Amino acid sequence: MRILCLILLSFVPGFAQVDVLTQHNDNQRSGLNTRETVLNHQSVRKLGKLWTLYSDAKIMAQPLYVSGLVVSADKAIGTVAKSKCPGGCNAVIFASMKGTIYAYLADERPQTVNDTLIWAKYLGDPQNGNGDIDMWAVDDPWWGILGTPVIDRGKNLIYAVVWNSDGQYRLYALDLTSGNLSKGPVVVNGSLGGLQFVQNNPGWKQRRKQRAALLLSNGSLFAAFGGDSTLESSGWLFVYDADTLALKTVWSPTPGGREGGIWQSGQGLAADNAGSLYLQTANGDFEPGHQFYGDSLLRLRLDNGAVKVMDYFAPCNQIFLDRCDLDQGSSGPLLFNEFVIGGGKNGELYFMRADKLGQYTPGPWPPSALSCGSVPECQDGPNVLQKWKATIGHIHGSPVFWNGPAGNWLYVMGEGDRLKAFPFANGKFDLNATKQSKWVPQNPFAQPCGQEARHWMPGGIISVSSDGNKPGTGIVWVLVPANGDANSFRGVKGMLLALDAEDVSKELWRSQGNDAALSDTKDSLGLLARFVPPTIANGKVFVATAGDKEPLKAWCGARPQQFPNYGLVVYGLTH
Repeated sequence: MRILCLILLSFVPGFAQVDVLTQHNDNQRSGLNTRETVLNHQSVRKLGKLWTLYSDAKIMAQPLYVSGLVVSADKAIGTVAKSKCPGGCNAVIFASMKGTIYAYLADERPQTVNDTLIWAKYLGDPQNGNGDIDMWAVDDPWWGILGTPVIDRGKNLIYAVVWNSDGQYRLYALDLTSGNLSKGPVVVNGSLGGLQFVQNNPGWKQRRKQRAALLLSNGSLFAAFGGDSTLESSGWLFVYDADTLALKTVWSPTPGGREGGIWQSGQGLAADNAGSLYLQTANGDFEPGHQFYGDSLLRLRLDNGAVKVMDYFAPCNQIFLDRCDLDQGSSGPLLFNEFVIGGGKNGELYFMRADKLGQYTPGPWPPSALSCGSVPECQDGPNVLQKWKATIGHIHGSPVFWNGPAGNWLYVMGEGDRLKAFPFANGKFDLNATKQSKWVPQNPFAQPCGQEARHWMPGGIISVSSDGNKPGTGIVWVLVPANGDANSFRGVKGMLLALDAEDVSKELWRSQGNDAALSDTKDSLGLLARFVPPTIANGKVFVATAGDKEPLKAWCGARPQQFPNYGLVVYGLTH
């Protein structure tokens, strides 16, 4: 009997080990960790900033997490990593805007810069910031890795795309245990609609941005691109064989046309188990008969080496969204159950069956009726199950759906709004029972440089953790700008909020002070890295930052010459 008890005890884990191998946790982009057994409504009150892990630049890609990573002592860099990892260690992995990927011990306080560093890989000199790609200079000085990498745990690989100083993008596959090159680099290039992705014209500059997270699905790797200018912002989607990095195909939502970028505020393409892909596009040409899908939510499929549009949806006021720069694709689609939901800069959410999108029912207005002061409402087709004005300002943080103990909830937070929670039952959202957070950003932020007043971009960027649907365990983690607009100002502080997922009006914890000025505390994270969700795994919360501190300033065409200290902030229980 004693031997049997010992055997049984040996199989009882201290807590559930969780991996986060892709942006927003999974290919449905759920933003959920439902196996969090350490952080709950009671323990989160003991949350605090534990330490900061060094980075050589701002972090715009979501941190990833690998539990039980086995690394031999001769491959690990730091002294603590050499002792911990041969038996298996939990690792947090993140990429910087200088083009470096880091793997650190997730559970050990660093005493020096490198003692908990497992490995680091520099992927070549990065693209420098300039007015062509960053008019506000908020992401200076480098543009190396924007899109969140993706990990194939079974094949022990991490894939990343870097933007190098020669203007070209390169795709890498690195060994997960060492950071050493496994496959590549492959220069990202192709042609569509008579346009070459990398051109040889004198004076040509690459302006497209690889901001959307990488997607790994059914043996294929997907890398999407958008941009800022009319000629250089048409959306592109490159599809590679994940085993060989051979290019399978190239696709665009506006082939040879205008705009239609795929950026989704860093959210990755979503994929279901049946092989369908889902994405949203920015404003641009819209003519479905000619395969132009600006301001659309699309269902795609990779079939016989080509990407095919299987279905689509565009809002009935698409003509206004396009001309008023109100991208439907300012956030990414969310898949849950048999449904898909998406929203964008107009602040509206559209709810449909994933296998039966709403296509397009045009509004009644002629183009001459255009006015961007107030985008008019109209009636979408019957396949749009529900639509509603969900929030004030643009939606950048993609919604998150959670199955709670006493009901199901959808969470979203726009630029000028409180975090909203919409209850869901019997295939429908009850818009009369919405709950909302108490914290709300201040009035629109006054803009210098001859610009109009803006809300506090990007609004709330959301993740959710829980222990299944046990009461008292669901937490909505939301990153918000604490003192201004992170789109046009440098020096905007970030704030991490922990809200009760069963009732978001109950605030459980925050990193900034509770006073009106949101003063700094010992738990302040520093500067906001906009669009990047927090990563929650095994009792820790990992938060990307844009540095430690910097004066709040709009540069109005000038470029900064001094920069903050950079790092990834790690939160956990302090006692």
